[in-house]
Amino acid sequence: MIFCEHEIEEVPMLRFTLVAVSLVAAVPAAAKTETRCGWYHNPTPANVILEDADGQWWISMQGGPPVPGFEDAYTQAFDDRLRIDYAGQPTQRYGYSCACAEGEFDVNGGQYDNVLSIKSLIEIPLARCEQDPDLPPP
Repeated sequence: MIFCEHEIEEVPMLRFTLVAVSLVAAVPAAAKTETRCGWYHNPTPANVILEDADGQWWISMQGGPPVPGFEDAYTQAFDDRLRIDYAGQPTQRYGYSCACAEGEFDVNGGQYDNVLSIKSLIEIPLARCEQDPDLPPP
């Protein structure tokens, strides 16, 4: 097979281009800060989940470290609020309420989506979650 001089020079350049494109594609996109609102679940000690229309966002899971920033964002005032237990009764122990979390979230399409960090966490009126047609029941 006979190659022209310019065809021989193009092969290394093509390889370089393909390698460069694959490396850029392998770099994960930078996470952006966003605010997500939904059901704030605290069913048992150290288990904290924010559930919005996109899924369950695990902020803290028993036996593991909480998401970076969660302990700073979680204030005593937030802890003293009234929750609803899973039988529908008011409680200050374990149960659910409605909240917004500002942070970095990575949607991986799994059952437990990945929370990268939390910057703020605020309680919002329970009615907001109850009236949101995109949220599942608590």
